[in-house]
Formats: sequence, C-alpha cells, structure tokens
Amino acid sequence: MAGGWLRSVEDLLRDDDSGDDGFDEPDPEGYGYGYGYEYGRPVRDLGEYTQVVLIDGQVVDSARHPISGSQYECAALELDHLRGLPPEPVTRTVEVRVPPHEAMAHWLERVVGSREALATLDMQSLPESTPVDPSAAADPERELVQAVDRELERASAGWVVTHEVLTACRRLLVAAEQAGMLRIWRDLEPAKVAAIIVHCIAKANGLVGQGAAFTVAHWLRDLGTTAAPATRSRTLAETIGGAQWPHGKAPTEVPDVYVLGDPSMLVSRFRTELIHYRDLARRHEQG
Repeated sequence: MAGGWLRSVEDLLRDDDSGDDGFDEPDPEGYGYGYGYEYGRPVRDLGEYTQVVLIDGQVVDSARHPISGSQYECAALELDHLRGLPPEPVTRTVEVRVPPHEAMAHWLERVVGSREALATLDMQSLPESTPVDPSAAADPERELVQAVDRELERASAGWVVTHEVLTACRRLLVAAEQAGMLRIWRDLEPAKVAAIIVHCIAKANGLVGQGAAFTVAHWLRDLGTTAAPATRSRTLAETIGGAQWPHGKAPTEVPDVYVLGDPSMLVSRFRTELIHYRDLARRHEQG
C-alpha cells in the first residue's frame, strides 16, 4: 500500500510544471495588497496546500502552507478549490405511515373523547329529551338559552329522528353556553343560534353529507333557513371538541364528521357504527 501511495505522489509531482522543485514557498513578509488580499489580510481563505519532500522516492518531510498569496492561488481559484466543502445540512420531512388499525383507533378516540370512552361505548338510545334548565346559565345568557331551547323543540317536530337528536342538541346548547359561545352570539336571533346547534349535531353524527339519508334542509327548514351555518357551526365544534385533527389524518373510509369528543352527544345509530369500526380495528390489531 505504501508503494502505491508513493507512486501516486510521484505522478502528482511529475505532472506539476510550476518550477524546478515545484514548491516555491511564498515569502510571508511579501504579503501586501496583491491579488486576493486587502489591507494585508486575505479576502478569501483558499485553504492550504501540502509540500512533500522526497529523497530517492521516500518521503522525508512535509509541510502545509496557505494557498492564498502563493504561486498556486490562481490555479486554486480556477479549480474552484473550495467546492468540495460539505454542503449546508438539508432538513427533509419524512412522513411515517401509521398502520391502518392504529389510525382508526386514534380517530375513534378523538370522536368519543378518550380511549376509556371508546372501550365502554354502547348502542343504547339517548334518553328522552327534557327542556334545558336556564338557571345554570350566566345571567346575560339565560333568556337566550330559553329562547333557543324553544326553537329546538319546535324544529324537532319535523325531524324523522326526533328525541335522540333533540337530546343531543340540548346537551350541546348547555356545552355552548358553558364555553361562552352564547355570549358571542347574543345578538343573533334565537332561531339562528338553534340552526348552528342543529347543524353541528347533524355534522357530528354523520346525519348530513355524502351518503347521508337527509340533507341539511331537512334539519333546518323549520328554523326558517335551509342554508348551513357552516362557519359558526365548525367554530362551535372546535370550541367544544378542540382542534379537529391535531396530528395525522382521518382514515379515508370513515365519514367526514365534526369532533365533539363526547359520546353523550352522539345518537345510537352513529355509536353503533363507531362500535363496528372499533371491533374491526381490534381484530386487525390481534390478527
């Protein structure tokens, strides 16, 4: 190996036509305002070159000298000597694919609120609806709570699914008041606030949207509107349930629903569907 290295050094020296000995060391005292220097200091640091002394093909001495100011400075510039420096580190984002059953379990836990709630999820119908007690609301919102509650009950008379959806809507009304949303919406007509509540519950239970049996108009027409209050409805969902998807993506095979994180606002039909997804994910995990 040493012989090969020596031969490569000899070849390097043989190709060098810079002078008799090929290594004219620059005079340090001669550094001044020449090419590559400004006020006695190099404008660009070109690194160093190595001087190797051979006697009968054997290395007897070596020394390193700065390229800047030497007779090799122009050659180094022509060769772009510094291009071999390592490039700046590049940061790349790598998306790690989550196994399907884990993605499904994460989605289910977000929809119902927790792993414990998912484990105890049942298919029982929500209880018969009762009017909201306004006494628990803050003084400025009590009258609005009562008025919205009446609008909800009036609108429910035209729904195909009545008492479960009405119960869920009334529970969301209480949650909205506790979260301060009625204070924000206190200048809205009660029917418009009720429409926000109904639309949010319909979206959270997959009662509207692609593949749903009913349209938004079915749930809202008795409130004097057929247009979805989508912006306020989604704001309400995010206020109650938090950021809809804090990380990752919802599985492609699940319905596009709002996340409230509370099974007490989910009707039995939708909870039955969630239980099916849960059991399917468990079988995939075990198998």
